[in-house]
Amino acid sequence: MTTATLYRVNSPHVVHQVFEDGEAAIINLKSGVYYSLDAVGASIWTLIGQGYSLGEIVEDTYRRYDGSLVEIINDVNALVASLLAEELIATAPSAAHDGHTGAAHRSVGSPPPARLPYKTPLLERFDDMQELLLLDPIHEVGDQGWPHASGVQG
Repeated sequence: MTTATLYRVNSPHVVHQVFEDGEAAIINLKSGVYYSLDAVGASIWTLIGQGYSLGEIVEDTYRRYDGSLVEIINDVNALVASLLAEELIATAPSAAHDGHTGAAHRSVGSPPPARLPYKTPLLERFDDMQELLLLDPIHEVGDQGWPHASGVQG
């Protein structure tokens, strides 16, 4: 992974929501697995969704959180690797980059914001609802109706 690498949310089979408390929920509709990201992970996820490069994500995370640069670089790389392995993100063509930089978040002449406490971003994986999430409620319903798949007795 180079710092200029760009990623994108692997739409349309990945849907997501970042909540006001900073947590993100992500669902891979192909696999039926859903995920949760804590606040640090959700901020990284948001930057990925906005088309930031890996270097810009590291820069923004370092500016925002009170962690060492080495720790943040390692953690961002590890999280991106996990997101790729779970097929939640994919590499994006370099043309997707709109030229913004992490520094663009700052107003010129304003003092840097207070840095938040840093903790390693955590991607939690849940497959307990996998069967339900993989149901196609329009095409695969039995006589019992949704959420019962065709051929499944209940």
